[in-house]
Amino acid sequence: MSTHAPQAAQAVTLPTTLDEAVAALTAMPAAVPVAGGTDLMAAVNSGQLRPAALVGLGKISEIRGWQYLDGHALLGAGLTHARMGRPDFAALIPALAAAARAAGPPHIRNAGTLGGNIASAAPTGDAL
Repeated sequence: MSTHAPQAAQAVTLPTTLDEAVAALTAMPAAVPVAGGTDLMAAVNSGQLRPAALVGLGKISEIRGWQYLDGHALLGAGLTHARMGRPDFAALIPALAAAARAAGPPHIRNAGTLGGNIASAAPTGDAL
């Protein structure tokens, strides 16, 4: 039996604004953006991905919220499944809230994001 430890990224940047994130990703083209990290960490742990650098998006409030404006729902890519499952969100978009509440166990719903769910295009993508 052999075991392996995933190699840690060489650099981790934690911007607090969208502009800072764009600047970090521009400065490090090989960096991988990460918010919830549920799919990313599965790829790292299985040895499929070894990112040279990470840009953490979790502190960027601009992408973590939602609002209803002029008859349209504006949803941030960093919106977590747990947040979408709450009653105030369910009143706005009941079907998406129901899908979010079914998105795996609590630790996945607390970390996983709408943007990551859509971008990964996994067949089990509850938000899609």
